[in-house]
Amino acid sequence: MRTQRIGLVAAASFLVATTGCAGSEANDLGQPAGPTPAQTRELLTTPSTALGDTPRELLIRDAERTYLTNSYSGVSVDGAALVIHRVPVPRVDELDTGLRLRHPDVPLAFVDAQHPRTVLNEVSDSIKKDIPYWQTEGVAVAAVAPRVDGSGVLVMVDQTIAGLTAAMRERYEFPNLELAQGEIVPA
Repeated sequence: MRTQRIGLVAAASFLVATTGCAGSEANDLGQPAGPTPAQTRELLTTPSTALGDTPRELLIRDAERTYLTNSYSGVSVDGAALVIHRVPVPRVDELDTGLRLRHPDVPLAFVDAQHPRTVLNEVSDSIKKDIPYWQTEGVAVAAVAPRVDGSGVLVMVDQTIAGLTAAMRERYEFPNLELAQGEIVPA
């Protein structure tokens, strides 16, 4: 199997696209139509194991432990505040309050997410396992990333083919897949 790497332009485009939040529109080929003001948040993608002991980093680790796996989506930054993306479940307000009380020095905001991280990871893993299948269909999948805000999964492909977004959504039975096109350069 040929090793592939993503060109710098494609990688930058993909990272920008994964910083989007819920509510982005897509064109006919499934590509994002462009960022909205809510899509300019900086996402924290570093795993908590690599974080230090600053108040923000402690809060992020605490948030990962506080919210149930069926409700936690991720954390982003909006100005000075950390934004906790979580699915509203029973007693989520109590969890929010507890987190805020344990970390009074960190400005916090809470935003409802559409999907928990576990669901997004499952869909992402399924797509990654199917990369050989998509190659037989004439599409090279370069990267797959769950959105931290819980809005869906972003898939970077070498080319968008009419109907590809619909085919992927049907295959994975997941309506919140977005495609981004990027140049894939052989290694």
